[in-house]
Amino acid sequence: MPKTILVVDDEPVVVEISKRKLEERGYAVLTAFDGNEALECLKTKTPDLIILDVQMPKMNGYTFIMEKSKIPEYVNIPVVVLTAYNELEPLFVRHGVKAYLLKPLKLQALIDKVVEVVGPPALR
Repeated sequence: MPKTILVVDDEPVVVEISKRKLEERGYAVLTAFDGNEALECLKTKTPDLIILDVQMPKMNGYTFIMEKSKIPEYVNIPVVVLTAYNELEPLFVRHGVKAYLLKPLKLQALIDKVVEVVGPPALR
């Protein structure tokens, strides 16, 4: 069973490219375009990892992390944050974020971080 990654970003291009690259490497990928959609997605499938943008409409990444942390069955899902704002890293690290990647997104850095956090796609 492949590992499942939830990609949450309000930029469709980032979502599509990330999804394609992760699927090419054997991961199953779910997508959401804001924090609200991501929370709804969690109700249907628990991913092995969440890749999360910070600046999004409706519910931003920080609020999503706070809401996710209130639900016991979601607390241990690791999160990799994507953002253009380097100064926010200490804030996210305090809330259990496993990794922090700066935009513009470098796909190889993302893949490397996914493998580091959850392992290769086929292992579980």
